[in-house]
Amino acid sequence: MRALWGFVAVAGGGAIGSMLRYAVALWTVERVGPGFPWHTAAINVVGSFLIGLIAAYSQFSSGFSPVVSAFVVVGILGGFTTFSTFSYDTVTLLSDGAPGLAAAYCVGTVIFGIIAALAGIAAARMILHAT
Repeated sequence: MRALWGFVAVAGGGAIGSMLRYAVALWTVERVGPGFPWHTAAINVVGSFLIGLIAAYSQFSSGFSPVVSAFVVVGILGGFTTFSTFSYDTVTLLSDGAPGLAAAYCVGTVIFGIIAALAGIAAARMILHAT
C-alpha cells in the first residue's frame, strides 16, 4: 500500500511540476523572447537549487516522510526540471548555426546547475543549524 501512495504522490507532483515548467516557459518567452532558451536554463538552475535544498534537508534532519519526499523531489521537481528540453534546445542552437552559443548554454547551465545544487545544500544546512 505504501508503494501505491508513492506512485500517486509522484504522479500528482509530476503534474504540478510540469504545469509550473510550462508557466515559467510562457512567462519567460513573453518577457525575453523566443531566441535563447533562458526559460530552460532558469528552470534547471532553480530546480537544481530546490532539489539540493530539499534532499539535503531530508537527509540531515527528520525531514519529510518518504511519500512527501517522492511528491516533491521526484514528482514536482522531476516534472519541473527539463533535461530533455535542455538537450533539444542545444541541438536547436547547433542547427541554427550557433555552436558557440550552444556550447555556452551547455557549460553555463551545467555549471550554474551544480552551483545551485550546492547552494541548496548549504541553505538546508544553515536552516537546520539555525533551528
